[in-house]
Amino acid sequence: MVLEFRKVNPETDFPALARCFFESYEDPPQKFFHAWFPIHGDGTEAREAAIAEAATRLRTWQAQDPTMHWHQVIDTDTGRVAGGALWNVHTENPFASEEHMEASWFPDDGSRRYVEQVLEQHGAPRARVGQRPQVYLFIIFTHADYRRKGVAQQFMNWGIAKADELGVEMFLDSTEIGRPFYEANGFIYVEKNVIRPQTDTPDEAWKETVKKAGDHSDWWLMWRPVGGKYEEGTPKPWEKS
Repeated sequence: MVLEFRKVNPETDFPALARCFFESYEDPPQKFFHAWFPIHGDGTEAREAAIAEAATRLRTWQAQDPTMHWHQVIDTDTGRVAGGALWNVHTENPFASEEHMEASWFPDDGSRRYVEQVLEQHGAPRARVGQRPQVYLFIIFTHADYRRKGVAQQFMNWGIAKADELGVEMFLDSTEIGRPFYEANGFIYVEKNVIRPQTDTPDEAWKETVKKAGDHSDWWLMWRPVGGKYEEGTPKPWEKS
């Protein structure tokens, strides 16, 4: 088996990549995935529609945002996608201007209000400490059939090489299970981020989204300093006066 690292071709690759994306987060199931890539309805038809919508949205995001760099790993024996990753390469402060992402992949009701709080809370810690050029790991996944075969490390190697080439820091938001992998690659824990949307007037759409996405999710903001070297006790860039 040869697992080959490739740049994603936005004209052809997103349908298969999106399918691998869903299958990876379905095994084991991870509720938070529903906030970003929901399945509206039940059954095979609804799931297929969700995968198609995800492929279209990922391609649109790529076309609209020059900081995005998608890569995939392909099993050359079968042509299957083994995993994918999206890095944002920011040569300037990504938070220089305030932007609000509208969760247009949900109807304009309580479900969208819920998810927009998720998006805002998810990005808040990095917006506070990461006001500098950086390389950010937005998405990474490996299909269950290809785990523990070095797929994620291929993606990480690309991101680290790019950050070191540019002489910039790196950030990512990790689940608890991912922390050991990132720490092994020189990332340092910054803070825990508990995402918990709130409203005093939840409609049925809000309540249904809570059932599917969970009433909270836990993330760990992680940071890799320029060059990957950090001396314990040294003030971090956001701690300097």
